[in-house]
Amino acid sequence: EMAAFYAKEYRVAYKGGFEPKRKHSLRALRGAISRAGRLMPFLHSGARILDIGASSGEFVYIMARNGFDARGIEPNEAYADFARRSYCVAMQTGGFEQAAPADASLNLVTMNHVLEHVADPWQALRRIHAWLAEDGVLFLEVPNLSATHKQVGNIFHRAHIWNFTPETLLLLAWQCGFVPMAGEATRHTSVVLRKRRDGDAAPIGAGPELAESLVQQMATEAQPLAYFVSGRPFTRRWARLRRNIGEWLICRRYASVRDMADALLQSSPPPRPRAMQQDRATPVGGLAG
Repeated sequence: EMAAFYAKEYRVAYKGGFEPKRKHSLRALRGAISRAGRLMPFLHSGARILDIGASSGEFVYIMARNGFDARGIEPNEAYADFARRSYCVAMQTGGFEQAAPADASLNLVTMNHVLEHVADPWQALRRIHAWLAEDGVLFLEVPNLSATHKQVGNIFHRAHIWNFTPETLLLLAWQCGFVPMAGEATRHTSVVLRKRRDGDAAPIGAGPELAESLVQQMATEAQPLAYFVSGRPFTRRWARLRRNIGEWLICRRYASVRDMADALLQSSPPPRPRAMQQDRATPVGGLAG
């Protein structure tokens, strides 16, 4: 049922169409360029990259344009086809289970807002651990349950099987053989990870106190009246209006999404890759529930 939902229905239910709207491509391109800039310092030229849940292919295109051996896998048939037609990228159609790189063959695996959809995240991360070279890195980003300033009725998306906080995401990563790279902020649910080594400190904070604090958050600040009084409904709408106007002005300049991607890359290119530096053990203690 899950495979059929993501292959045929998810993008229509979530984005309202079989292909991304131009404004959604613009947002994806901006996010991909930002993510590329964050990850390139960990990579060497020609690094082998797999983007899992690659959507309409923007990150794969950005990395391929910068000289990497970048590939994607996307379960939605229409979005995977859009990526191949629009960006001419290497895109496999299928779910995580269909990905089958050789062990120790990858330098970077990315899952951007994907892990919350995976039925068994432990199995997924353990498979990725085997696919990565010894000095390979993993990028994860998921919604942050403890920092989602929404009404409680809008926090739990119907397509999200799992919900994470920084503490639970790091504990999951630890259980599957990963720790954050040195210098990574550990109070967010967006993190670059490396393989765990002897002497690395285990994360703390994913205990009963965290559960109690989340229950309290849902019972207070996530309630409709508290959300309304906070002013967030009004600031969100104003920010969305300004964003939509800006996006419309940019999107109308270009004949295709690929032209738009090339223009964005030219105006704000990511940093050049460099040889990966040997990372020191990164203690991740101190996370309070």
